[in-house]
Amino acid sequence: MLKKLLISSASILISSAALVFATPARADFVVCNRAAGRAYVAISWTDQQGQTWSRGWLQLDPGNCASAYRGRVSNAEIGVYAETPTGVVASGNTRRCVIWVQVQASWNIRDAANSNRCKGNGREMKAFETIRTGGSPDYTYEVYD
Repeated sequence: MLKKLLISSASILISSAALVFATPARADFVVCNRAAGRAYVAISWTDQQGQTWSRGWLQLDPGNCASAYRGRVSNAEIGVYAETPTGVVASGNTRRCVIWVQVQASWNIRDAANSNRCKGNGREMKAFETIRTGGSPDYTYEVYD
């Protein structure tokens, strides 16, 4: 009886492990906040039609991580712009539009590289750092002070 129970338990454990490894891993662009204060993060990307986009604001408390872009990001270029209460913590040379008046709400901007589309209340061109994700289907970016 005990032998049968052990064999049955082992079979369940092996079946469960097979299910865990058979489930495809989620592939996202994840941002983690390693800064001392809350991070406000915007990202940018170019879609398959060549259209540039920007999206914000992902708000991350210190030590937290979240998906900024859902889906496979292998061999992609994703822009990151981030600020904390102490200032800009992620920026670069790629100019994209952001919307500051909607810090509490999420937004998407199509044609985000076009400065003419960035006119209006709370809109501003910011310098995004370009991240090259390499061959992995997911990528984690860390924000530091």
